[in-house]
Amino acid sequence: MKRFIIIILLMPLTLLAAQYTLDDLIQYGLNNSWTMQRTELNYQISESQLSSSKWNLLPDASVGLSFENNLYHRIVPPVSDLSGRLGFTISKTISINDPAWFNYKYASLDNSRAKLQAKRSAGTYAYQVFGAYLEVLSAGKQLASLTENLGIQTRVWEQGKVLLQLGKTTPFDVKQNEIAVMNSRILIIQLENTIATNRARLFGLVQMTDEGFELADLEPNPTFALPVLDTEEIGEVKILEADIKRSELGLTQDFRDYFPRVSLAYNFARNIGGENFNFDKYSTSHTVSLNLSYSLWNQFKQHQIHKRSRISNRLAEISLLDKKDEIKRQYNITAQELAYQNRLNELYGEKLEQSREQIRIAEERYRLGLIQLLELDKTRTDYIDANIAYHTNRYQIIAKQEALNYLLSNKILGKW
Repeated sequence: MKRFIIIILLMPLTLLAAQYTLDDLIQYGLNNSWTMQRTELNYQISESQLSSSKWNLLPDASVGLSFENNLYHRIVPPVSDLSGRLGFTISKTISINDPAWFNYKYASLDNSRAKLQAKRSAGTYAYQVFGAYLEVLSAGKQLASLTENLGIQTRVWEQGKVLLQLGKTTPFDVKQNEIAVMNSRILIIQLENTIATNRARLFGLVQMTDEGFELADLEPNPTFALPVLDTEEIGEVKILEADIKRSELGLTQDFRDYFPRVSLAYNFARNIGGENFNFDKYSTSHTVSLNLSYSLWNQFKQHQIHKRSRISNRLAEISLLDKKDEIKRQYNITAQELAYQNRLNELYGEKLEQSREQIRIAEERYRLGLIQLLELDKTRTDYIDANIAYHTNRYQIIAKQEALNYLLSNKILGKW
């Protein structure tokens, strides 16, 4: 029902624009994808475990009702065969290494980690959809340019066959033109297959049926500023820090196991009963007990347990340091690549403008009869190549901008 409502809400926008937008796909996927459903269920499990651990901290309390019928007895004088008893008991044991208290602390840490993981999972999912969406866009832009290029190559080939009949070219040149047409067709077929595969991956990730509409285009963020590297605010770092806290709690628990087991217990019981349902006999008891025990081999066994815990804690610390180093390296590499692609964007933009101007000049010269169609089509081919390079680089700029946002746990496209 929920999925049906979302589809109804999205349908007017989709039909009106006859295209998919990245915002709609991500939002639909966040509400319906298997990935996000699993994340939500895992978080609910951690919430339930925390709730259970809180209840386990409470004293044990119970109410009991019993009846007894003595079928045969030799008591003199005779007494009633039927008796009843109603009782209430409350008890609590406190120890220096109370499992219930440690289970609560573990569940609390696990719940905090689950919140971090859920937030990170949403960002990761949005980034995956964004990446798949961008791949389809980039391939689609190339397909449009290659289709136009195929038309040009075909005209060049046809013109070459005419020139061959007039003796103004050679069979070798015509064959080269034919091969160029065949190569263009092969590239188009390969790209069409790539687009189909990428669209299937995209809509499979979103869990939405692909109706074949176009994807709305994306543009680089013109106001994008290189974000400041702060490893303490990164989701993956926070998750590893949560793992270290859990490991440190385990060290505390293992250290307390070195000492003798000391526990203080209190028990309160109130009972009422009597013969033939005459509840006229009362009894109340208060019991306090102190227990101390120590295994003779505890020092040796616990030493190895504590040793493994220290090693695990050190491994968690190393993982954190390694992750911070990896993030710093990746940040520097991605920032450098983004600066490089921004410079390329300027050069590709200039080249594209020059190619566009060359087409204008070539078309004018062709109109005046100063050049042949072959030379005009060569100019158009150069423009198409420049157009492909320009847009491919722009999509890479978008990818690098969001790669930095994802790396630093910033919102993807400022939203997720």
